[in-house]
Amino acid sequence: MKMQVTREDIDGIPTQWLQTVANYLMGFRNDTVVDFSQPHLRPSVIGIYPLFILMYAILILAGTLMNFAMVYHIVKYRFYRDPTYAFLINLAISDVVKCIFVLPMTLTVLLLQNWIFGKFLCYFLPMLQDIPLHVSMMTYLMIAGDRFRLLSDPGKPRIPAFVCALGAWFFAICIVLPYPIYTTYLDLERFMKQHFEGMGICVANLADDMQEYMRGLFIGTYVAPLTITAYLYVKASRELQSQEGPLAVAMFEARTGDVYSRHSSHASNDITSARDGKRESGSVCTGGTVGLPGLTAAYDLYNAELDVRKEKRTQKYLIFMVSVYAICLCPLMVLRLAKLALMETYENSGHFDITFTMFVWVAFMPTVTTPALYASWQMSRSAKERLRGYFRFSNRRLTRACEDGVRMAARRTPRRPGGLTNVAYTQHARTESVTGSNGGGGSSRGSASLHSPDLTPNRVILVQ
Repeated sequence: MKMQVTREDIDGIPTQWLQTVANYLMGFRNDTVVDFSQPHLRPSVIGIYPLFILMYAILILAGTLMNFAMVYHIVKYRFYRDPTYAFLINLAISDVVKCIFVLPMTLTVLLLQNWIFGKFLCYFLPMLQDIPLHVSMMTYLMIAGDRFRLLSDPGKPRIPAFVCALGAWFFAICIVLPYPIYTTYLDLERFMKQHFEGMGICVANLADDMQEYMRGLFIGTYVAPLTITAYLYVKASRELQSQEGPLAVAMFEARTGDVYSRHSSHASNDITSARDGKRESGSVCTGGTVGLPGLTAAYDLYNAELDVRKEKRTQKYLIFMVSVYAICLCPLMVLRLAKLALMETYENSGHFDITFTMFVWVAFMPTVTTPALYASWQMSRSAKERLRGYFRFSNRRLTRACEDGVRMAARRTPRRPGGLTNVAYTQHARTESVTGSNGGGGSSRGSASLHSPDLTPNRVILVQ
């Protein structure tokens, strides 16, 4: 049927929606037969919509698979016992909801000119779009709070992750409950059935207080959580810098539930080395005797140093995750806020369509980057080198030669008597710290130092 709308046809439309309906109908040709019950592409995306479909399809597929893989890895190795990893599972669930439900429907709405999803989705879809975004933001905030609590006072119990995750979903639902108030579904079939059968318009109700509401959402759900998260991570990083010596041991024992008792709190400045049966100069010992006297204290200190380094690595990747999330979400949040102050007309709607579609895609990029950062976090240095070699980011031959050289050096390494063996040696006699670093550069804070006139070990391990 041709679009021949008369004055009598539009008399029943509410006056405040006449301009909206007029702008909407200008997107259709007046001399063509239009079936409004069928989907119609927006004129601005007719030439490029296959590219958008491809981009969103890659994001949906990659995000779903990578988040399922992350959850599988956490569950398989039982990392979920740590609240940090439990919160990451909640992030993965939120990202899967984005990939499976939010992204496909959002892309469809952005590409289509007419609304064909009915009244229910008109009110429910905006809520569905924002719930997982708020859940992700609240989860990042809770991760930062839990880590600050852990590092500032390791003796305190951790935040219950399951209860907090449920609270994040409940809080997100409460935030979006007012959305239907600012949404209007205009059923044109009710006014002009002969012309607009099956046609409806879903628009935002630009009430006087809507701009204030959106500004409040921008500050309360984006600016404020990110500011608090940044503050907590800065404080937690400072706490990590101060974890030295016996304090590192205390943090390690509080985290692992170590049952070794410390009957003597003074420093003995001895480490019993089983080699040659002599006492050599060492670092803090507390007199604990399990297996080798004195060596257990140094081993605990070594483990504590390893634990501090592990926490620093964890801190780094968690900061990366929330930073990428904030950067990717920022353009969409700013555009949504600016769109209320700008009048969208038929002339500039094409620019809005393309820009909004791109910004939505960027905002949901963390569904892929978060699992990717998690994978990098869990991978060892050698695995990363092999991965770079597979993608030709590094020289395969050089990597293989280095690995062969390490294996040959390990075979030539003599076994040290007394239950100790040297794994790697320096070329010059110097004092090194027994730390958990991968390949030298050990920290001198609170670590056990060994002096040897001939060979100095970078790392010491126990041999059964």
